[in-house]
Amino acid sequence: MLGILGGRRKNGAASSFPPYRLLERDYLAEAQEKYSRLERLYHVGQKNAWDGRAVLKDLLDRHGGVRIARDKKEAIARIFSVILWGELAAWNISADIAESLEDVEAKMAASGQVFDEARHFYTMRDYLLELGIEIPPLDGYTRHVLVDLLETTSIVEKLIGMQLLVENIALNLFRAVAKGGIEPILSGLMPYFERDEARHVGLGVLYLPSLLRRLGGLEATWLKAFQLKVSTFVVWGTILLRDSFEALNIDLNDTFRHGMRNQLEIFGSMGRFEEDVRGLYIPRGFLQKVDELAIELYFPRPDQPVPGWMRACHRMLGWVARGGEAILNYTAAA
Repeated sequence: MLGILGGRRKNGAASSFPPYRLLERDYLAEAQEKYSRLERLYHVGQKNAWDGRAVLKDLLDRHGGVRIARDKKEAIARIFSVILWGELAAWNISADIAESLEDVEAKMAASGQVFDEARHFYTMRDYLLELGIEIPPLDGYTRHVLVDLLETTSIVEKLIGMQLLVENIALNLFRAVAKGGIEPILSGLMPYFERDEARHVGLGVLYLPSLLRRLGGLEATWLKAFQLKVSTFVVWGTILLRDSFEALNIDLNDTFRHGMRNQLEIFGSMGRFEEDVRGLYIPRGFLQKVDELAIELYFPRPDQPVPGWMRACHRMLGWVARGGEAILNYTAAA
């Protein structure tokens, strides 16, 4: 597929370097008007940068280490190994985005994210090692999504997939963990992660509309299918981890509902005109009701009784999820 969803054309980019238009006064005036908020994202990130080693050490000293039962540690390890490898992927992807963007203000915001993601990765790695247990491998669904985002040459797919979908999911998980008070050190770390991730979502919100306006009809359809695939794989990966979320008393119903509301708010803030969100999958009306019913079916509210037919459905979904993961792992190894 050609056009804006095509590759970065490294040779072409090199032959056109340096981009002298970045010094033209007309360009600078237009960019200042359009992208000043992107530049602020960079400066806010620099101002609010935190030392992951110091923050983690302070929390460990204050609480005397990670002092919870082994089954809770195992549940945290399963869920947050997903976050760990997601942060590493985000580190690489944000570096790709920073390299690909020409607009200085957007490039600055993406470059600031590179440092944030590096800090998130090493801080989460050091926390998980403090659990003193083996960290499980990444599930097949999440691995497939992250590999797709790492390997795509489409800057639009990287921005939507990582900045608007994966980062939003991470934000809601951090919120749920901090709210639940699962483990005091982890709960103490989450607000730091959450503040950074909120800025990362901002890069997609502020910069994507200028790219989406240039999409053709076929490209827009392709992009919607890509988003549906990412969202579907995230749900199946969560189903695989259902027992771990339940062990930590994380309310998946509330988490997914909050995430869906956030997603709609994010897309709604991206522009005044339909072309500003061209190519984005935005469930409205009937489709939104279907999503809400799916959440109620897959992840019922913890304070409501679960009828026998629904428990049977959950067992079936677990079998299907494990079967799908086995297929993904087999094709990845082939």
